[in-house]
Amino acid sequence: MELRDYFDFNSEIDIRIKGHRIAIQHVLNKYREGKGVEELHRRFPTLSMEKIYATILYYLTNKSEVEVYLERERLMDEEAGKLIEAYGRTPTLINWEERLEAARQKLIAEGKYPMMPQPASEDPAV
Repeated sequence: MELRDYFDFNSEIDIRIKGHRIAIQHVLNKYREGKGVEELHRRFPTLSMEKIYATILYYLTNKSEVEVYLERERLMDEEAGKLIEAYGRTPTLINWEERLEAARQKLIAEGKYPMMPQPASEDPAV
């Protein structure tokens, strides 16, 4: 399998990990912050270790190209933040945030939310 086969190159501003909705910048930004592979796997539990390693390897072997991509993404995020600041949150954004929070709360309730510490048992005998 070729390294590029691990990704969907949807456009020059959208590279996703194949089979997922996760864009490479989400994994690579955490990696560049110093997060290790195990921590990345906890943060992105739907990604196999193979796909995490492939994402890092793609970054390391295409560093200048990927750095340009990551900078473009950072600037787009910054611009989106400025628009939200200037115009406020749109009904679509509010709806999206509410749906995201509801999904997050459901995962927390099911004990499936990534990187959540497990609650201590309230029964001292356990």
